[in-house]
Amino acid sequence: MIQIELYKSVLKKLSQVPVNYLTLVDTFLSSINGKTGKKEENRAAVLGLAGSWQEMSEVDFADFLNETKKISENIFTREVDL
Repeated sequence: MIQIELYKSVLKKLSQVPVNYLTLVDTFLSSINGKTGKKEENRAAVLGLAGSWQEMSEVDFADFLNETKKISENIFTREVDL
């Protein structure tokens, strides 16, 4: 569905919602808007970390890689009882 058709479809369905349910619809739409705002905040925070490894010395970076490898090996070698 193209964006305009989708927009028209949503508006058509919204116009069929009984008035006493509009507060629920408004609350739902507000929650969706809140979630998308959080994604942008998270994206900005992650991008803020970009390039932070460049500031590490070679020794520190090697230590970091070794520790990360050890942790990942331990995580995936655990036996899980289901």
